[in-house]
Amino acid sequence: MSTRTAEEIRADRTAALGRALTALLAVTAYALAWIIKRSWRRLLPVYWVAAELALAWVAGPLGLSWQTVGIVALAIAATAAGWKARSRTVRAWRAAIAVVLGGCAVATVAGGGPAAMAAHPTLTIAVPALLGAVLGWPWWHHLRHHTPPPAPAPVLAAEPADVIDPLTAHWQRRWEREVLAAKVCEGTNLIQAIEPRPGVTEALVRLTPGTKPGPLFKSGPDVEVALDLNEGAIGWRSTGKRAWVRVVLVERSYIEGGVTWTGPTYNGGRFEIARFADGSPGNWIASRPNYGVLGGLIVGSTGAGKSRALGALIANLLEGGVQVAVGDPQNGQSLPAWKDAVDYHPGVDKSALLGRRVHAEVMRRAQLLGDAGVEAFDENDPRVKALGLRALVVIIDECQLILIPNTPLVALIEQAAETMRKTGVGIVLATQLPQMKSLGGSVRLRDAVVAGNALILRLSNRGSGTTILPDDFVGDPFALQAEIDGKTTAGMGYLRNGGRVGMLCRVPHLDEAAAAAAAPRVPVRWNVPEVDPKSPIVLPGYRAPAKTAMTTPGGGSAVDKLRAAFGAGRKTSTAVVEQEAPQTSAEWVLACLRRGPASAQALLDRPDCPVNQSQLYALLTRLKDAGRISPPAQRNGPWTISA
Repeated sequence: MSTRTAEEIRADRTAALGRALTALLAVTAYALAWIIKRSWRRLLPVYWVAAELALAWVAGPLGLSWQTVGIVALAIAATAAGWKARSRTVRAWRAAIAVVLGGCAVATVAGGGPAAMAAHPTLTIAVPALLGAVLGWPWWHHLRHHTPPPAPAPVLAAEPADVIDPLTAHWQRRWEREVLAAKVCEGTNLIQAIEPRPGVTEALVRLTPGTKPGPLFKSGPDVEVALDLNEGAIGWRSTGKRAWVRVVLVERSYIEGGVTWTGPTYNGGRFEIARFADGSPGNWIASRPNYGVLGGLIVGSTGAGKSRALGALIANLLEGGVQVAVGDPQNGQSLPAWKDAVDYHPGVDKSALLGRRVHAEVMRRAQLLGDAGVEAFDENDPRVKALGLRALVVIIDECQLILIPNTPLVALIEQAAETMRKTGVGIVLATQLPQMKSLGGSVRLRDAVVAGNALILRLSNRGSGTTILPDDFVGDPFALQAEIDGKTTAGMGYLRNGGRVGMLCRVPHLDEAAAAAAAPRVPVRWNVPEVDPKSPIVLPGYRAPAKTAMTTPGGGSAVDKLRAAFGAGRKTSTAVVEQEAPQTSAEWVLACLRRGPASAQALLDRPDCPVNQSQLYALLTRLKDAGRISPPAQRNGPWTISA
């Protein structure tokens, strides 16, 4: 039996005590870390105050001076201010916490450290705790009102899934065997397909390098033939990526039997004016926040549903509280149901005066909003509300009856359409003739109105001259028949900005009289007086012609006669008033050059130019070859009348 000495026993006991203390320290550290992890968000200001008190307490035993503590506090404040945060306000708040509590620690150390804390607990302990609670209030307020971000809604994946589902495999086989085999949509691969509703398939298509989406969007009729689908059953959607597009394939049309009117759907400046073949809504965008009010163009032959579309447009605008004025050159025959519901102007003369008043309204609003510092019209802007301005949409049906080519009214409507958006005014033009002459021959007017919205219904004949359809329009409204299998196609057409490029849509069938009776009345508040019918139409940027006094041949003084003989004192007016237009484009060019030399670009910039750029250059070449005009001496120089 071995015996141990007293020293060995004490050593063993000391080692056991050390192990126990180590274990206790580890458990305490773990518990403290767990408590801090669980409570640091709610007790963070408490930790600030505890750190300040600990610094002030240990400064005494460690022999730290108040200058050293001040340097430490300044370093902490600089770090808090320079640390990355979501805003400058958060940085300033953190720096304020470090400065205030650091100042308390410096004052405590300067007063004696632990001795000062024992002698004056109110100033050294209670005051820092109160300041920490005040400075911590923004943190607790943030925790109380913090809400987690909503989970994103499931959408069609932009990237293909690794596992191919049966629906995707089915359409991949059809796309390869029926579409690509027919030399249609070459350079594409169908990657994924979903079925949002019965009879409708939405597929994600990837483009190979070198394939452009523009020509692909116009291949809808070829895809319909390859897949044996109905006319207008293909619609394309952009994904925001150049290499990916979406195509909607409709095997079961939701508009074949017509679309029922269920009432206005105005919401946030947009509403449903038509329903696509796949059952999705086709929205008309009347306004956007901080952007202004948009106009549009509606074209459709007789019986195509143009009046029905205008009725749905007016009903939704009135439901949204938008002021509506209607010009009806057909003396009340175009939209008779809405005579008492809107500001109605029947007849050619009153419709023309409405166009002139709209131009004056746009110019007046531009001045008011510019003086108020408003960049774009928004009804929710307090500055716009202070001016009493509200959104105004002016609809002119059968606009071809007042927009006569080479007349000053066309230039007025053109300028109003180009500048109306930011003033809160929208112009909607409707016509049944798909030629540019329906808009006075103005390409700029066409481009200005279709930049907002364009609804193209069934058209019977292209006619002669340039078509009214936008250059990037996809669809063939001329191929639509008035009836298919004994069923009317009234209301069918194409919506240019509806998110279904090339797909047929249909305007709902509404009872215009009932819709007009149920629509709210929104009175129109004009900021300009009515236009005097006897006043001349002055083109934008010109002054009105000055009135000269009537004199007898022998009247006037000798000085006046001498000045008149030499042409002194006479002022040539730059105003352009309504006058008889030249009969041909050649006569128009000659009339312009007789007033003075002008370059080809100057002729194109004139608001009454009856031809486009290529036609003008061809016309100038013919007149030069005929010896009637002289070419410019240098490039882009002025043309002149031949001597």
